[in-house]
Amino acid sequence: MFGKETGSPGDTKLNSIIGRGSNCEGEIVVGGGLKIDGKFKGKIKADSVFVGKEAAIEATVETNVAVIGGKVLGDVIARESIELQAKAELIGNVKTKNLIVSESALLDGYCDMGQQERHPKNEAEKKRAEDKERQPAPTSAQAAVPSSVARPGGDAKPTARTPEPTRKA
Repeated sequence: MFGKETGSPGDTKLNSIIGRGSNCEGEIVVGGGLKIDGKFKGKIKADSVFVGKEAAIEATVETNVAVIGGKVLGDVIARESIELQAKAELIGNVKTKNLIVSESALLDGYCDMGQQERHPKNEAEKKRAEDKERQPAPTSAQAAVPSSVARPGGDAKPTARTPEPTRKA
């Protein structure tokens, strides 16, 4: 089982296992994949982390890919993806690019998918956004007055132009 290809998105090899019936505590750093089928409490850093259906961990997890089938109490940071399989429970915050939550999985926490700030697609969009920010918002009184009515300190602004009457000779 060690050195076996996992077939996961990270294509990492499974290097370490905390087997069923094991109870570990502390900090674990793995250069490769870690599979947990027992209990763990502490901090985990690995290329990929697989939490089995019968596993229960209370930890902060930092990884590229996390696949969770059991119970996790703690924050999970995965640079690529987090998958919560059916009946998985994750009580904690998650930060990842891709999140897969299967039906009947539980996620109770804050989710950060790295898109707090959306970037304009092109320079024209960026300029429109900047122009919009510079324009003062109309007061409620200004917003209620049609644009064809005279405004204080200015002339009337017609909304449509009517053609001038033609003269007959």
